[in-house]
Amino acid sequence: MDIYPAAVLAEKQTKRPVPSAEWRELMHKLSEKSCAAYRKIVRGDERFVPYFRSATPELELSELKIGSRPAKRKASGGVESLRAIPWNFAWTQTRLNLPTWLGVGQAVNEMLDSEDAEAFRNMYNEWGSFRTTIDLVEMVLAKSEPVIAKHYDDLLVTDDLAKELGLEIRQIHHDTEQAVLRLANHTELGEDNALLCRVLKVRNPYVDCLNVLQAETLKRLRAVPEGEGDSERKKVLNDALLTTITGIANGMGNTG
Repeated sequence: MDIYPAAVLAEKQTKRPVPSAEWRELMHKLSEKSCAAYRKIVRGDERFVPYFRSATPELELSELKIGSRPAKRKASGGVESLRAIPWNFAWTQTRLNLPTWLGVGQAVNEMLDSEDAEAFRNMYNEWGSFRTTIDLVEMVLAKSEPVIAKHYDDLLVTDDLAKELGLEIRQIHHDTEQAVLRLANHTELGEDNALLCRVLKVRNPYVDCLNVLQAETLKRLRAVPEGEGDSERKKVLNDALLTTITGIANGMGNTG
């Protein structure tokens, strides 16, 4: 309970700089660059939807009817047919958290390599709202585990082109980590958040096990013949999948 009152009191006693016209222009440039990089993968790469469908439990989430609304707005369609919550939820389950960071790294690097680099760094150091946004991205990157995501790819992705995209996405994740560290002047993710590092050190081994179980359960579920949709075997597997989904969501905390 002490965190929220302390934060409110600290904010009320702290003078924040008003965002300048220069900062707003830099944010506009950053937004355009990150959006273009995000859309290039999600909407511009024909390998993306097949990869997403096979590498995450998105299809199974819609069958399990988790939540009060359907996982899709319509039965068929691409990424645009998904609702926001299951879209994020599916990526959280595989520990990749792609929607949070995709596009950020390329945009940040381009800004740091441009003539606006000094102003961009000043904006990070002096504008609390922007710094908090980058800090949140850093936190999610610290929670992500590309090695776990690769395990899902190894077990579930059968198309070679989709597997190549998975490799490329994990490389983008690495590049994004380096870009955020470069901007924040950190040597490792979460180095100024001791509590987060402690929590992850304790929690990750348990969540890792749930991910291994979930990937294997998904593999077995997808191997069940269509004619056995109501079989006891599939019911048991669905129960196991739901258990892992709940455990991973709880383990991931605010990104679950």
